[in-house]
Amino acid sequence: MHASFARTMTPAQVSGRTTVAASRRVAYPSRSRSVIRAQVTTDALIERAKTLTDDLKAMNTKMPTIRRVVAGNRNDLKALQLYQDALEGRAPSEDDEDAVRKLENTLDDLATYVQAKAEEEQFWEGRKDVVTSSIVDNANLTDDEKREVSGMVANFTMMGVQAGVWNALILLIGFVSLVTFVLPNI
Repeated sequence: MHASFARTMTPAQVSGRTTVAASRRVAYPSRSRSVIRAQVTTDALIERAKTLTDDLKAMNTKMPTIRRVVAGNRNDLKALQLYQDALEGRAPSEDDEDAVRKLENTLDDLATYVQAKAEEEQFWEGRKDVVTSSIVDNANLTDDEKREVSGMVANFTMMGVQAGVWNALILLIGFVSLVTFVLPNI
């Protein structure tokens, strides 16, 4: 799924929650059918992990960055291992409900990151070739005039910073000269 396609989807579709939630709502009376349901859930989780990873790769996100997002602030190595196993096609066992739940939560967090990344990409795409500045936005200027004025403002700012640095150097030299040559003779 490409990033532009992710923008047209609802947040629930981007996160993949609709697929997994539908498989959870179905109640099977026998043990054999619950094993099938668990397999469908883990297969859906594997597919969801691959889809989210492909989405992030389509948005030029590298795997080390994806791994950092998966591990989170607390550097959760178990979540990272479950995610990498899911990418390789290995699902947690059906008896290990904690691992399945941890993988679901990890994929929910990753889906939130995908959604935020898609929104950020959409925001910057909308601002492409547009000059924005608090100085020139309130004036009634065309985009070409804004570009011209923004160049002038940048030059004035650069000259102001350079003037401040030169003034500081001149004052420093004056102070050092005063302390070194004038005050010892008094």
